Amino acid sequence: MKVLYIGENSSFFNSLEGELLQGDYELISTNLDDELIPLLEKSSLIVIDNEFSKSNDIDVMKSILDWEKKRGKKNIPLLFVSDSDDFEERLNAFNSGADEFVDKFDIKSIHLKINSFLRPDLLWQGLNTILVEDDKISAKFISHVIKSKGAKVHHFLDGISAFEYIKENPQVDLILTDHIMPNLTGIAFVKKIRNEIGLKNVPIIFISSVQDKVEILEFYKVGGNDYIAKPLIKEELFVKVNQLLEIRIKSDILKAQVDELEKLNRLKDQFIAVCSHDLRTPLNTILGLSNNILTEEDDVKEIKEQVSVIDNSATDLLSMVNELLDFGELQLKKNDVELEKVNIGEILKNCIRKISSFNTKHIAMSFKCYGPEDVFIMGNRGMLTRAFNNIITNSYKFTGESGQIRGLMESKDGKVTLSISDTGIGIPDKFKEHIFDQLSGAGREGLEGEKSVGLGMSIVKEIVDKHSGEIELTSREGKGTTVKFSFNMVKA
Repeated sequence: MKVLYIGENSSFFNSLEGELLQGDYELISTNLDDELIPLLEKSSLIVIDNEFSKSNDIDVMKSILDWEKKRGKKNIPLLFVSDSDDFEERLNAFNSGADEFVDKFDIKSIHLKINSFLRPDLLWQGLNTILVEDDKISAKFISHVIKSKGAKVHHFLDGISAFEYIKENPQVDLILTDHIMPNLTGIAFVKKIRNEIGLKNVPIIFISSVQDKVEILEFYKVGGNDYIAKPLIKEELFVKVNQLLEIRIKSDILKAQVDELEKLNRLKDQFIAVCSHDLRTPLNTILGLSNNILTEEDDVKEIKEQVSVIDNSATDLLSMVNELLDFGELQLKKNDVELEKVNIGEILKNCIRKISSFNTKHIAMSFKCYGPEDVFIMGNRGMLTRAFNNIITNSYKFTGESGQIRGLMESKDGKVTLSISDTGIGIPDKFKEHIFDQLSGAGREGLEGEKSVGLGMSIVKEIVDKHSGEIELTSREGKGTTVKFSFNMVKA
């Protein structure tokens, strides 16, 4: 089924497209430069960016409503998304004709809302539930209700079996448990789940014929989130399960956001440490020697030597600043990368040729191709050039006089593999595990004293990830290093 996005936020479109592909939806887009009506004819649901709708000269909603009147069929569901969620915003959206209003960056909730309109039977698709119930009739009824909405159900007749399963498979979205069971009561089962496995945030529903208020209170005390009395009512079961699953999904989204913020905060601290230490050293050298030249009456030879040191320090400083700027640019363009058909072998060959132009160490540089020379991938030429240059520059920095740097390309079964190998000093084992981490501390001085802030390899990894590629590094101290890239090919 096709879902139409009306807006111009490409990073949001890419994120939503990735999420909806998992549900077999095809996301198409328009910013109204295209013809709107033909796209409406193809679509089963419309996602409208509220900000775009308000700021665009064309009355989007009027165009859609006029088309629906002429069409004379059941209206297409309209889902408004916005990063400004207040009452007036929602009211305006619903008055305009919206069927739902969702936070723009709550991608999973948007997916659930789309399912609720287009596939109401798959409302909980992909969610993992555990059912502990020894009464087979009740178990069959509960399983049917949950499975009918797309969730997976793992059924166990007793708490011990369920506990052992969860211990090995802790990725659980919801647990429903009976209270009176053989070997282990529901209360004891939940205590073990909360305390021994540590699943504090997984919602748990007690299902029991117990009517005693004191015992029901005990359910909540040990960590239960809700209670359903037997005999079961389908509507009550659905509503309570749905409420808890929605809370669970939102909780996961918030946790991911908090984790990302904590990661960014750590990066900020490391950034400040780099700027205060690594950048300060060459600046102090430049300022000290410059001041010395201006104030001392040294001979020409000594001045030239000092200017040479200044030049080297400035080059190191520029290299480190470029590394920081590259990293910052990649963070800003996290989801917004334009890809086109590029000749990947040509890019690598040009990068090797460029490094060769200032090869003062007499390093033998070569490029070989096994198979067709013109191999194409969907890529960003600037980013790929940056990635290859980074690796080749590293090879040059850590390879001594008369060493070798070799580029190699081969293609097979729809994949192209490119490798850059050197005969340099290699990478110590202690650095290999974290070589692609941001600010990993693996940055080292080159053989001629070249500086680095240790961001280069993380930049390369991020570029490869943006191209849905793979990167692999092998290295032996004293023998050299090989970095291998792999990408999906496209037809020329």
